[in-house]
Amino acid sequence: MKIRKDIYLAASGRLGFDWTHPADCNVYAVDTGEGVVLIDSGTGLNTAGLLHHLAEHGIGTDCISHVLLTHLHADHSGGACEIRRITGAKIAVLQEAAPILEAGDEEAISLPQAREAGLYAQDYTWNACKADILLNDGDRFDIGNYAFKVLHTPGHSGFDTCFYIRTSTGDSLLFSGDTVMYGGKISMLNTYDFSMLALSESMKRLAGLTLDVLLPGHGQPALSRASEHIETAHSIFSKLGIPANFSG
Repeated sequence: MKIRKDIYLAASGRLGFDWTHPADCNVYAVDTGEGVVLIDSGTGLNTAGLLHHLAEHGIGTDCISHVLLTHLHADHSGGACEIRRITGAKIAVLQEAAPILEAGDEEAISLPQAREAGLYAQDYTWNACKADILLNDGDRFDIGNYAFKVLHTPGHSGFDTCFYIRTSTGDSLLFSGDTVMYGGKISMLNTYDFSMLALSESMKRLAGLTLDVLLPGHGQPALSRASEHIETAHSIFSKLGIPANFSG
């Protein structure tokens, strides 16, 4: 699904467009002109569907050069290993998160609890995956026509990361993962590394950006006036409140 010039939606579950596996996050693709970059990978339970949606736009498996992971929860990273195997894409993840990804440490991403909660089938497993590129807060790296800026935004989990780019037309886009959603909603989880205080600080940081487009990990994107959604959450936090929880 083409969202705008060079930007595509490749996968989305029941908390979004209900297009691929129900547990999938929104997976975006950026055609940089020198390879296609995926933002997140979905669960890995319908990677074929994800790749088919890209193929409908002429994006073959040989075009996919990188996968940037916003965080390690299975709905965002579970497909990384298979995509890397099929396409040869390089997997990029926050440096602190890389040992967990490479070990396939399910406890560290609270997957056993998520299975018990019914979010995943009991036989679902999270496959270990090599991290090819280690990211740090503030990093900027160029791929083709785009420069991706890395913003470590903990709160939803300890490793949440947003990616900021500017398009060829000058618009600013933020791939926000599960840090902030449309309407300024947040994603609260009863997990060991969720932190409301850290999320509030991350929102304060994001509120300093001027944004045109918000592309969240679930739910609908904001294709204009993106800053308003972040400002909504930041304003509530700044008044000692808690933004609405995203539940689809």
